[in-house]
Amino acid sequence: MRVSTTLLAILSLLPFISAVTISGQIAFSELFPRAALPPSSQVSLDYGSTRVWIKHDGSFEVHHVDEGEHILEALVPGYTFQPLLITITPETSSPSSLVTPSSPSDDLSIPISPVEPTHQIHVQAFHPSRQPLPPTTASLPHPLVLAPLGKDNWFTPKGGMNVLGMLKNPMVLMMLFSGIMMFGMPKLIATMQDMDPEIAKEAAEARKKVMGAQNMDWTGSLSNMLAGTTEDAPIKPVAPAPTTGGTPNRSGTPAGGKKRRGR
Repeated sequence: MRVSTTLLAILSLLPFISAVTISGQIAFSELFPRAALPPSSQVSLDYGSTRVWIKHDGSFEVHHVDEGEHILEALVPGYTFQPLLITITPETSSPSSLVTPSSPSDDLSIPISPVEPTHQIHVQAFHPSRQPLPPTTASLPHPLVLAPLGKDNWFTPKGGMNVLGMLKNPMVLMMLFSGIMMFGMPKLIATMQDMDPEIAKEAAEARKKVMGAQNMDWTGSLSNMLAGTTEDAPIKPVAPAPTTGGTPNRSGTPAGGKKRRGR
């Protein structure tokens, strides 16, 4: 019974024995002095699954980190840090050298120490849009040294005048076109008059037609068209019918004639 209890206790401690401790230090500078370290500063592992406090001297330790890939971030209010991708892989140390005992009667070789399992820690910058490098490449130093990239700036400067954006406005385009036509058309007409009088005459007639169309009573014309009426045409006088000496009666005698009396 005691043996089984001891065995269970040893088995329960195996994950902690195979786990790794990640340690590091915050790099202080003129940009980030030691006095600027907030008391609420933390180090997050795997998006908050494990969090540890950063000490006043800037050091931190994350215990019992399992094998695999982990993302470590420094959460310091007011500053931005580069996230790190930490890959922990098992590594077996080389067997210890064999030593022959001093007794000449002993032919057996006795190892000094058994083979002990170790771990390799590979550190690299983490970029979500990039493929991570394999653990065989060069690694950043461990214990970690975390330096801030810069201060958080939440101020958005006011946008200046955008001339290109103004030219995309239809109202501005119409105003520019009207101004060009106002100042450029007289010069164009004067140039055409100097070049060819006939072309200038045609342009003047076309301009008169346009001015006449602008001065037309469009309201009255539209109302007449909707009402179905047109302008009254001049009525020609109707010639009277030719008259005779008298209107014929039923008997065919003139109305003004005298009737004959019977005998």
